[in-house]
Amino acid sequence: MKIPLWLIGLLFAGYTAWCVNFWHCKVCHCCEDTTAATNAAEASGIPLFNWNAEKPVDNPKFADWKKALIETKGHQGDTLLVTGFFRENEANGEKLAIARATSIRDMLAPEFPSNRVTLAAKLVDDGLSEGGGAKESAEFSWLKMILKKEDSAIIESDKDVILLFPYNSTEKERDPKVDAYLKELCEKNKATTSTFSVVGHTDDVGSSESNLDFGAARAKSVAKILGSNGIETTRITTNSKGESEPVAPNDNEEGRHQNRRVVITVNR
Repeated sequence: MKIPLWLIGLLFAGYTAWCVNFWHCKVCHCCEDTTAATNAAEASGIPLFNWNAEKPVDNPKFADWKKALIETKGHQGDTLLVTGFFRENEANGEKLAIARATSIRDMLAPEFPSNRVTLAAKLVDDGLSEGGGAKESAEFSWLKMILKKEDSAIIESDKDVILLFPYNSTEKERDPKVDAYLKELCEKNKATTSTFSVVGHTDDVGSSESNLDFGAARAKSVAKILGSNGIETTRITTNSKGESEPVAPNDNEEGRHQNRRVVITVNR
């Protein structure tokens, strides 16, 4: 019996596909590696994205991953760089990558403020294809905050606001951006019953006694601004920790600058 050419071609194509699949999964174990990597990522809770998707797939472990990331905030005031990935044939390229990074940034809030997240895009070739399942589509790194000796800074966290002071300074009135920020903070809380805890800290230059006084002066200067912007003094408490609770080494100016701070906690 003569076998039709079309049937021979069909059998040959099927055999070729089987051979390719056998080599791919049984010889090089690529299938197992991909599956294992995906399963590991899902178990960790890291955001995974389908082909052309701007939003990650739902993952009940995300909350655990988010907590772990936030607990490694980098140094005080450092910025989190979220780099979204895109593949060569995905639609919208860099825009898709930025959209992915944006969705992760939004999912980190409010525990990690959006103003401490920087977004970027990156072209990758990691084997993700249409219908290939969800895959990691972002990477995370920290950008170090560097301040000059005479600079001040505002750092927001989940519940606290941290004001960094220039060297040997107790007054914030000279810095318009700090005044503007504190005014806005007061406006948000003026009509509420929120209370404010204001704690001053210093570096270790000078005696511990003088630094305790210096920390208190810093706390009182901030409390004064809160009061002048409509917060009743009965809702404000001040305290000083002096040099006793550093958040960075005091052996260099950058670390000392991190330690010269006032922490405002809004108790809602």
